[in-house]
Amino acid sequence: MSDPYAAGPYNPMPGEPPRGPITTGPAPAPVSNAVRLMFVQAGLSILGFIVLLATKDTLRKEIFKKNTGYSAQKLDDVVNAAVTIGIVIGLIFTVLYILLALQVGKGKNWARIVTWVLASLGVLSGLAALAQPEPALSRILSIIGLLVDIAIIVLLAQRPSNEYFRRRV
Repeated sequence: MSDPYAAGPYNPMPGEPPRGPITTGPAPAPVSNAVRLMFVQAGLSILGFIVLLATKDTLRKEIFKKNTGYSAQKLDDVVNAAVTIGIVIGLIFTVLYILLALQVGKGKNWARIVTWVLASLGVLSGLAALAQPEPALSRILSIIGLLVDIAIIVLLAQRPSNEYFRRRV
């Protein structure tokens, strides 16, 4: 007598699609473009580090304008702290964007969600940066980064992207 509950091949109900390994093709254009833009965003972050270091004197002047009572030592400390914090946070986001781009390209939905969160934070940061005084080159990079983050969010929310990630769950 055989056990009716024993593990064996799965026989789908009539009308039910057969279950089995999920087979999918390559990522659709919106996902591929979003992945490319994520790498562009990482590159913009690295360029931002260079600009930050190159415009350190301008940052120093802006901080001094708002804090004229600072001694030279205090001003140096504040500028160095701002540059260090900017680079550390920027490096973290750069590495995250690269790692997430690799996972989004593989169709990992959790990576798409985390990317939406990071890109949304990037949009908020970009909008806040518009209200801050900064060198022209930094402002241009902020605007480009803002537009890239918006594009990433939109591309990963499109119907082909949704279908691609849904097939991989």
